[in-house]
Amino acid sequence: MRAADIRKILKSEPFKPVLVGLSDGRSVHVRHPEQVVVSERYLYVGLAKIETSAPLATPKSGDAIARDFLWVNLLHVATVEPADEKPANGKGKGKKNGRKRKP
Repeated sequence: MRAADIRKILKSEPFKPVLVGLSDGRSVHVRHPEQVVVSERYLYVGLAKIETSAPLATPKSGDAIARDFLWVNLLHVATVEPADEKPANGKGKGKKNGRKRKP
């Protein structure tokens, strides 16, 4: 993906969270454009934390200081698409421990 295309998405007003899909199958939930730096060849993403069992995501607040970062060559950015409204823990709305809530 081209740097100019990613910059355009990150600068859109109002910004809406996006999922950046990587060539290795992982994705990064970008909640705030302030947590991403785009250069001509690389994408630098500030992350809340890196855990093998948790999805990659930027901090919940745009003002937060990232605890970790991900450095990705733009050749490995496969997709940038709107994120659904799932929380950072990867569980969807209305679910708790994999079960749907009763009304």
